Amino acid sequence: MKNRLRDNERRHIHYVDHHIQKWLLVALVVMECALIALAMWALHGALSDLVEENMYRIHFSAQPDQLLRFLAEGVKILIGIGVVNLLALILADRIWAAYIGSILRKLDALIEDAQQLDFSERAMTRTHDVLDQALAWRAVEAGRMRKLRTCIGALPAALPQLPDERTQARNMLLKMHEAVASRAR
Repeated sequence: MKNRLRDNERRHIHYVDHHIQKWLLVALVVMECALIALAMWALHGALSDLVEENMYRIHFSAQPDQLLRFLAEGVKILIGIGVVNLLALILADRIWAAYIGSILRKLDALIEDAQQLDFSERAMTRTHDVLDQALAWRAVEAGRMRKLRTCIGALPAALPQLPDERTQARNMLLKMHEAVASRAR
């Protein structure tokens, strides 16, 4: 039988980013409305021309090219809509990639600073949930590093000779160990 994770222990991945996806969706809806209006206008013009050509005929003559002209106009419009949608998809992909890239560059800078043990505060103009979490982690790590520096600064330069001083140094080392162990939790 499989062990089932409780809901609060499950990994939750959110693929929705309302900051940018809202505007991409609005742009898509506006573009599709404009595209449909243009397609209807073009189709109306093509059909009006066909009707004008055949309006004043007295005798009906079956011309097979009329159906082909209807089909050709419809295919042109469908291909045009397809090309515009493909270009919009490529543009949305580039916008999304640039947005994600900007977040990852800031996150990489935070990680690079953390590798250099630089936990100093830096102002960020545009934030994201991932960056907020990274900044919160950096604040916790900065506090932990301050605690370690205080403990290291309180240690004697040489190993103490008296038992009381050794106990005091041992307690400081235990505090340092707790500060380091708190990171693993």
